[in-house]
Amino acid sequence: MASEILQPQNSDSPPAPSAEVEFALVISRMIESAKGDPEYLRSAVYELARHKLKEQFESDESVDFGGLSKSLEVAIQGVEAFKSKDQEFVALPPPGGGQQGRMLPPPRAEGAARPDARVTELVNAAGAAKFAVLWRLAALIVIVAIVVFAFRQQGLTIDVLRDQVNRIAAVQTKPSSVQQMQQSKTDVAKREPAPPSPLMPTAYGIYAISQDKLYELEMLPGRVPDMRVAVSAAIATPSKTTLPDGHLRFVVYRRDSATNAADRAEIRLVAKVAQETTFNPAGKAVVAKVDDTWVIRNISIPFRTAPSKDSPDMYEVQREDTEAPLAPGRYALVIKGQAYDFSVGGQITDRRQCLERLAASNGQFYSECQKP
Repeated sequence: MASEILQPQNSDSPPAPSAEVEFALVISRMIESAKGDPEYLRSAVYELARHKLKEQFESDESVDFGGLSKSLEVAIQGVEAFKSKDQEFVALPPPGGGQQGRMLPPPRAEGAARPDARVTELVNAAGAAKFAVLWRLAALIVIVAIVVFAFRQQGLTIDVLRDQVNRIAAVQTKPSSVQQMQQSKTDVAKREPAPPSPLMPTAYGIYAISQDKLYELEMLPGRVPDMRVAVSAAIATPSKTTLPDGHLRFVVYRRDSATNAADRAEIRLVAKVAQETTFNPAGKAVVAKVDDTWVIRNISIPFRTAPSKDSPDMYEVQREDTEAPLAPGRYALVIKGQAYDFSVGGQITDRRQCLERLAASNGQFYSECQKP
């Protein structure tokens, strides 16, 4: 008899009713056939027990495989010895805490032949622990032996039996049409690229993000003066980009960002020149309102830069104190001496956003407005 053991096939769904009926009929025919050839059935069980013991415990370092193999062979010898003397064994159910799965003969009548003493001694010496391991194998060994024996009685080989089991397993594991449709949709979703984020720019430039919207900033002409210079040259155009909120951050998208990103950035206040004082030829001061004139002040708010996870050509600029918003007014994001213009919407209350200019014979002087 071949020493192959069929492994049970895992399946999330129960076998089909036709398979259940088929196996039930096979097992029923086996039971009837086994009654006529108990010696053959015992031989099949012995061989399956040896194979299963080697398969499950040979590589397990926590189990004494050699001792278990020896115990199994001694048990087989004992079974055959008792069977040869026409003695029936009784399998006791494993008691709680006692020796588990021990095979004991019924009480021996006085004067009856005594079993081989050496076999009995070795069986008892095997210990409850080793027989407990064999007990775990008993159910599977018997079921497999029964099925194999039944199919052999029908003239079928182990290869035919394997083919039948694989065919039934394939039918049970075949996905339904609904599952196939769901899997198809999942595969299509995986193949299709994710749509770009609305906060990820698609063209090179400098962008502000406010209230989850992207705003492109325009560059102001000229370079930003050094911090030692109070104000820049006059800017005669109003800001074209107005942000709804002062909680914001910036995205720099340039071709050379991966190798030439700015180490630092800052925000400069861009103050409006509200009025100008001049002197007429008689030396009398003349105050006049000024329209559309702004200057970049030397008031700076530090920002920090960090690489973007979306693209190596991008990096982000955000305020060190992320909880503090910018007050309403006009500002310039300064990166490597270049200014990018924007305004924060709302009523201006910061006096630093408003300047008055005094034009004297020896130069121009600025002061903050009394009221913004």
